[in-house]
Amino acid sequence: MKSEKSARLQIKVEFSDQGEVPALQAYAFNRQGAALGQAPLKDGAAVIELPAEMDGQMVELILGPPTEKGQPVPTAAALRRMGGYARSTRLLLDKPVLQLKLPTYIFPHWCLCYVRGRLVKRFNLPDGSARELPVCHARVHVCEVDRIRLVIEKLPDPEILRLRDDLLHKLQLRPLPFPPIPDPGPLAGPIMTRSAARPAAAESPLPQAPASTGAETLALHAAALTAAQSAGQARRQLLGLASIIAIHLCDLTYLWGYFRVDALTTIDADSDGRFAALIFHDCADQPDLYFWVEQFQGGVWTTVYRPSIGCGTHWNYPCGSEVVINLPGAVACEEPPYDVPPGVTLFMLPYAIANAPIWGIPPGAPAAPAGWVRPDGMLDYQTGTSLGWLYNAPFGGTLNFIHDDSYFIPSSGIKYYRYAYRRLSGTPNTGAADPSWTPISASLARGYRMEYSDRLPTYQSYSVGPFTPGPHSSLFKFKPQTPPTLDTDPTTVVTREWISGNLSEVAASWNTLLAAPPLSTGNVIDDAGVFEVKIEVFDSDGNQVMPGAGSFRFLARNADGSTTRLSTAAEEAGGAYVLRVHVDNNYVSATLPQPSIGGVAASDDCGFLRYHAGDLVHVQYQAAHPNQHAVFAFGIKRGSNTLASATTLAPYVEVAAVSAPTTTTPYIKVAGSYQRDFSPAELAGTCVNAAFAASLGVYRKVTDGYQRLGPDAPALIAFALAERGVVAHP
Repeated sequence: MKSEKSARLQIKVEFSDQGEVPALQAYAFNRQGAALGQAPLKDGAAVIELPAEMDGQMVELILGPPTEKGQPVPTAAALRRMGGYARSTRLLLDKPVLQLKLPTYIFPHWCLCYVRGRLVKRFNLPDGSARELPVCHARVHVCEVDRIRLVIEKLPDPEILRLRDDLLHKLQLRPLPFPPIPDPGPLAGPIMTRSAARPAAAESPLPQAPASTGAETLALHAAALTAAQSAGQARRQLLGLASIIAIHLCDLTYLWGYFRVDALTTIDADSDGRFAALIFHDCADQPDLYFWVEQFQGGVWTTVYRPSIGCGTHWNYPCGSEVVINLPGAVACEEPPYDVPPGVTLFMLPYAIANAPIWGIPPGAPAAPAGWVRPDGMLDYQTGTSLGWLYNAPFGGTLNFIHDDSYFIPSSGIKYYRYAYRRLSGTPNTGAADPSWTPISASLARGYRMEYSDRLPTYQSYSVGPFTPGPHSSLFKFKPQTPPTLDTDPTTVVTREWISGNLSEVAASWNTLLAAPPLSTGNVIDDAGVFEVKIEVFDSDGNQVMPGAGSFRFLARNADGSTTRLSTAAEEAGGAYVLRVHVDNNYVSATLPQPSIGGVAASDDCGFLRYHAGDLVHVQYQAAHPNQHAVFAFGIKRGSNTLASATTLAPYVEVAAVSAPTTTTPYIKVAGSYQRDFSPAELAGTCVNAAFAASLGVYRKVTDGYQRLGPDAPALIAFALAERGVVAHP
């Protein structure tokens, strides 16, 4: 219902020619750009309801294309960008009429553009395989960016000259040696040569340079650009190179601040991560679109994708083409891919630590597959980097535990669960009251979506804990089948649905840094080691529910990924499912002193380590971790050439190794340092004097189940060898 305190602004438009009148909508904005109201223009007239407090205030009226039903109102800047007619007027309640006489040709021919896309999350699993899952129930903000030509027109002269120089460097153009002409015409300018340009990435939104006639035109502009001596000349030629500038804009960071971005619409992605919308644009120009994405996480909207303007804009977006956006920071939608054993109705399935599946202790205790959490709490995993596979890796940081449960939980006898941890003691768990355990109590919430018959959907948050319903604390609710109804819900709600399934949600979040902080000057006791984590189930009064055929069963995953099994006696204790997690948050260290000859490492005033025939050059370094949970790589380069005989073999060496192999003689660990003696000829080769660089990288193996954790420890030195008695010129 409209407020009684409102004014009706009447807009009357008379068209001064007989041209075709496009479909128009009248929009009103205040001086700050906030939308005040809108109404369609019918038979040259429109009426917009405005707040009465706007009496005497300036109002901006814009005539533009009509919006689709349910779509947000475009911003004033977006409407002006589309070519809408804008007029400022003062609203007077005693005379709320604005009369306009306009020619039809001032309105562009507006076209509809179908924008569609898909949100995904791509990641590498610990077993080395890659997955792509949809990101559902996120909202996509579709924005339009200033055309590059508009930015070039308003750039200050110093930035124009800077852009000219940077673009010529990017194109690697070289003029032949004759003087540039003052103001090159369309066919003038020096003859150019060009080396291969950097290819665009396969999924980059940046356009490719046009071919055939367009490419010839660009070549002429580029050729003339080299001869441009003034900012005015350079500006004219840069206007013709907009498509080339777009390709390299990701590197031209100083231009980003000159681009204006206007919101066009906001779209909700569906359960498959797909989104679509219709937008208007001037038919004479393809839209330049920019997307940023939010997802409802932990009860709040969280930005999960917002790239820079230079790197994330889809220039000249081809209407109807699919935009695929990868969201590493989003929560993916994942459906249970497995079957449960026959006869099991109520169950709880410890599923994974982040992306690392939990193996448990199956019958016969077979070894865990690569990439699964092992029975000893460690992990062998593929890093997806140059390090490749890492073995016997501990966990650290914040660990997110994932579990699944029966569709029929919560039930009349099951309502809560709890995760708790303790350091491995060898004493079996005695039950929920066992005082040796510390509950994991970080707060958690589940998001849900409500659809209405009279408005756009909204997103709400449902807290699942922690609660203390009875004798035990830090209990968390199993999520009910559907989001609960609240007394405050409008009567127009037609649907309530959870945003994510159990496999896309964190069941417990354990900050291991609190239980096992790294060694430091303030913490001299090594807290790393093996911990036990247990999972328990409780009824509505907070009493523990013991697993069994008459209550519920703990399940475990099989290696095939499509079936599950009943947990074994080795996996249960005191009515809980118990697994081990090896935690080590300690840091690595790298020490790389200068090489020495005869115990003397200091170089002379010229920076050279001078040698006699028969001397030995001593190279040593330290790559360390308190518990040997790290790897390292060491290398020496002479000039730009890697010395394979002095460089450790790829991909790495375990810090626990007693030697570090090279293609010839290995480095041997002595008193904690890897070391080796070289003859000067082994390092200098055919050179009498030579310059070197030595680098050491020490890498933690610890993971949080998503990725390998830093920080790592790099070390880099430079040294030079020169024969005594030979004059060396640095």
